Amino acid sequence: GVCWIELGEKMAKTSHQDCLQEYEARALMDIPKSFSGSLSWRRSNNKNFLTTEFVPIDARDDFGGTLAGAVVQIEYKRPKRIKDSEKLLMTLHQLDKGIKRRAYQLEAADESRISSRSPDGNIYGCHEHIGQAVYKVQPLYPIAELSSWFPVFCGKVNLDFTGKLPEYSV
Repeated sequence: GVCWIELGEKMAKTSHQDCLQEYEARALMDIPKSFSGSLSWRRSNNKNFLTTEFVPIDARDDFGGTLAGAVVQIEYKRPKRIKDSEKLLMTLHQLDKGIKRRAYQLEAADESRISSRSPDGNIYGCHEHIGQAVYKVQPLYPIAELSSWFPVFCGKVNLDFTGKLPEYSV
């Protein structure tokens, strides 16, 4: 299997170790998770991106332990001069020997822009990745509207989020 990831504005094929297999991804997505902390943005390595991440609680654990190896990451790419370069990425990763492997990702992006590729061709705008598989998603909300998109993400990955999302004033 081949996994597509983005490098800047270019697409690149990478080996499948960057993504879980679809069945592995769905198994991780199905585990009940929770998080109640407050999140804040920090600048990413790419200066146009803001990022935040957290380790969810395993909701099956009566002692409130974290879900081993799972990381939720939210990234927002601010629009620069090009109005449609804005994007919002919400990702559930599985850490494997220190490498983040994507289990699920929801991306909100401009519908006029190629945002991913699938075996069937280019995907424009909003889409989701379940392991190695990629599917088109309808543009439900404005790209930057994290407070609307994040509950969609939480529903997909069985995450009960009662925390505070980051504000955009960075």
